[in-house]
Amino acid sequence: MVLYSDKVYDLRPKSKDPNQSTNLATARRCTFASGRLKLTLRAVRRYNAIVRIGLMGGTFDPIHYGHLFIAEEARVCCSLDEVIFFPNNTPAHKEGKTAHADPETRFALTRLAVDENPCFEISRIEIDRPGPSYAFDTLDRFQDEFGPQAELFYIVGADSIGDVLTWYRGPELFEKCRFIAFSRPDFDLGKAKAQLSAAQRERVDFLETVLLDIASRDLRKRVKDGLPIRYLVPDAVEREVRARGLYL
Repeated sequence: MVLYSDKVYDLRPKSKDPNQSTNLATARRCTFASGRLKLTLRAVRRYNAIVRIGLMGGTFDPIHYGHLFIAEEARVCCSLDEVIFFPNNTPAHKEGKTAHADPETRFALTRLAVDENPCFEISRIEIDRPGPSYAFDTLDRFQDEFGPQAELFYIVGADSIGDVLTWYRGPELFEKCRFIAFSRPDFDLGKAKAQLSAAQRERVDFLETVLLDIASRDLRKRVKDGLPIRYLVPDAVEREVRARGLYL
């Protein structure tokens, strides 16, 4: 099963770039080739390098600049080597709710969006999984793929961090990864922290930042109403939405 897209990573030592994470004494030269992704897992494991991987799951119906900004902010502020987006098929904690676009369409839109950033990647890890997607299983899959030297960081909104405890085997998730929790406009961070135990709070990086107040449901309504979504989503996503006649 193909879990990733077709980016090829060529890792070669060079001087440190202040705009990128420096956990790997490498440079990223991203090119495109046919076939599946050839990630440098063997090189990482051979040299026992520690990699910090950000994980960004969601319905992405459609993906927008709010998602992309949060991922980039997490990458910079938490010194992540890469952020992997993984669109859901059927998220377990939203049972009863269905996406407006089918999984393959949402994957295609997300791929168009992340291709603009060489430090972003996309995974089919949940799209190809039948039935509900559980973060517990997804984290296991990523850890197996990258090996024990990989540090996983699950990116969520601060208003959702307490809900993680209600997910399938939620309390155990704090042992499997760290969380990066972003505060949303006018949200009380103290309230979010109070929902967690002291040990769980130690596993969360709370980040207060400027957030783009964009919601996928509002974008869908704008499309239906004949209003523009340009400058709210990447141009490639906007063109694809129009070309496919989505959300009408």
